[in-house]
Amino acid sequence: VCAICLGRHSPSEVARCNAHRTWDGRSTRCRRVSGRIQTEDGRVLCTDWQRDRGCSSSSHGERHECSGCGLKDHGAHACPRAQKA
Repeated sequence: VCAICLGRHSPSEVARCNAHRTWDGRSTRCRRVSGRIQTEDGRVLCTDWQRDRGCSSSSHGERHECSGCGLKDHGAHACPRAQKA
């Protein structure tokens, strides 16, 4: 799942996505800035947290937030707003 548009794309497309709308037409919460996932207010989110394997680091918990909906209990891969397979 793409951390920006929450759509299902190939890995190379996910890495380059700069969509302003999600796969279903909503405004995105985040943008890709210099390869990083950045929220509307400029905070950088953990890229690994957005993936299905997650992130085991406890050194940057404040960056563990879903890029799709903003909740902290999952990343984009598990976001209810993400495009289903």
